[in-house]
Amino acid sequence: MSLFSKLFGNDKEAEKAAKDLFTSIFGNNENQPQNTEKPKEEQPAQPSNEPAPAAHTSGPSGFSWGETMPNEPNQYNYNGSYWAYFEEIFRTEFPEYRVESKDAYGDRKRIVYTFYDGARKALVVELMGRSCAAKKTRSDCRQQGIPYLRYYYDYDGWWNTRAYVIQRTRGALSR
Repeated sequence: MSLFSKLFGNDKEAEKAAKDLFTSIFGNNENQPQNTEKPKEEQPAQPSNEPAPAAHTSGPSGFSWGETMPNEPNQYNYNGSYWAYFEEIFRTEFPEYRVESKDAYGDRKRIVYTFYDGARKALVVELMGRSCAAKKTRSDCRQQGIPYLRYYYDYDGWWNTRAYVIQRTRGALSR
């Protein structure tokens, strides 16, 4: 099982997007020239008064992970709750769908959104905490052939940027 499979589980679309991103940033090792020279002996580092360059830890726009909050709209810089953030995106970016929500426990810890295209269920989106082990909604969707997405609202280093949520939701709706 690859690292991406462990991170994304059965979400093949997210796994592929992550693999494509990493390949575009780091390239494909198979195509990299091999260095056959012996390494030169390094001199001990001399202290410098210049500040070290800042590491670039955030991904390109539209991707949603890293140590540093991206400079784009995301659930953490939104002026409201995490569920209001997602609902605003669903309402403004997907107005052609009727979206209904249901609190799984009545306490906003797990919210299930159903996108309808007329009477047809077009997509089910689940907002949940990282520690939630619920799998029934995903399993039911798989059995019924309904596209399913899961967004974690409390996963450290995962920002749920607006572009990422739109791209991922749009991709699931086009299946």
